[in-house]
Amino acid sequence: MQTVLFDDKGDMWDAKSRSLAEELGASLSPGELAKYVVRNLGFVAAAENEGSVSVRVRPAVVSSMALAAFIYWLHDRTVARVLISFLDREWSHELVASREEAVNRLLDRSRFIPRDREGDFLKKPKRLHDLPDTSPLRAVLAAWADSDRKFDRERLQPVIKRAVNDRFVLVEASEGSPSLRIKDVGAGFGTAANSWLPRSIGLRVEDQPDYAYGKWVTMPYRQVLKTGEPSLDDVDAVITWPQHPRISYRYRRLVVPFGGTRDSTLLLSVTMVDPDINLRVKPA
Repeated sequence: MQTVLFDDKGDMWDAKSRSLAEELGASLSPGELAKYVVRNLGFVAAAENEGSVSVRVRPAVVSSMALAAFIYWLHDRTVARVLISFLDREWSHELVASREEAVNRLLDRSRFIPRDREGDFLKKPKRLHDLPDTSPLRAVLAAWADSDRKFDRERLQPVIKRAVNDRFVLVEASEGSPSLRIKDVGAGFGTAANSWLPRSIGLRVEDQPDYAYGKWVTMPYRQVLKTGEPSLDDVDAVITWPQHPRISYRYRRLVVPFGGTRDSTLLLSVTMVDPDINLRVKPA
């Protein structure tokens, strides 16, 4: 069974290859090096065999990029079960029966929102009536107002595609569950997001490659869920994706609520890229 390692840049290495040892300037054997990088450098080690996946992490030091890269890798595989090995003071092991459960467990144990990320995510609330009549978001807001809060995909889809080039995320909140889960996504996001978002359907909103951003971006959904009214924000966020440099996303976001099934609410987020948004510059 081949073991692969995911490093703190999101790159994947064959654990038996000497390339990683050469990159790190290490003289350890491949087996000892794999143990070392998981224990000390925050790498993630994984192996796969006929639908069974095993993964080893040390929650106290695991890199968010390493874990995100592993999640990318995991979502490209058919998974029947996942054995998760956590290194705290000693190793402990958990067997879960699905990919989604494995992702949830790994992210729950690795609660990293480093303090140096606190300034990465900025938003400025906007009043709905301040939205210009010429804004494409007006069309989405009008469609919502005319919907009687009933989600009609056939009616909304052309509006969303025309107004914001299919940049949407549909989230479902169910009674009795604290989780907000992604139900559908559009194809109008950038390359890095488009490689991840289609795989996120069914996962929690926070279960994104940039977990700190995922946790932060749940807030507008919870606000709309609480008030039952739309929210409008300007957003200036710096996001980190595996194997990509840190990148700034500036956009205007509208979130509107719809009735779902008997015990759920659907939350539709549509975004419009606006490079003129800059929340990092203070007025003179």
